Amino acid sequence: MIEIEIRAKIENPEKIKVDLEKLGAKFIKSQKQIDRIFGHKQFLDENNMIIEGGLSARIRTIDNVSILEFKEISREKGGMEIVSNLSDANIGIAFLTKLGFEEAFTIAKQRNFYSYENLEIAVDDVEQLGYFIEVEKMIDYDDDKDTAKRECEDFLKKLGENLVVEKRKYGDLMQEMINQNKL
Repeated sequence: MIEIEIRAKIENPEKIKVDLEKLGAKFIKSQKQIDRIFGHKQFLDENNMIIEGGLSARIRTIDNVSILEFKEISREKGGMEIVSNLSDANIGIAFLTKLGFEEAFTIAKQRNFYSYENLEIAVDDVEQLGYFIEVEKMIDYDDDKDTAKRECEDFLKKLGENLVVEKRKYGDLMQEMINQNKL
């Protein structure tokens, strides 16, 4: 599967939630997600940022259940994603270490899920980074990525908030913050 997603920084998550409901988006659930992000030197630039087309790995834990994800980083078009359940997060960490991945940082967020037609929407409170809205569509490998991306962008426009798309992923934003704090 290919994950097509766009995100925008927001100032007032409560207003966005009201606007989502006015558009007919359905609230699904709220959950706390803890993401441990791993990088591989082969896919990192001199600033420890994942290069375009590179891979990152993540162990996401929700309510003591962990999943391992490998993601192709494609900030403009959307990248491939492989997901597998883990019986124990430590097994995933050991596996990633054997593959040469190193843990970089943790991203913790409170996520509120909504659905609208064939889109998944998330309103996120990301520790250290702030509030965001993400609009995502999963497509098959051979589907038109540009059309899916336009659907996501059109949905953001429907919110009428003049939201500006943030092309950087949460991992990019976190690594930039880490790099600035090293100065």
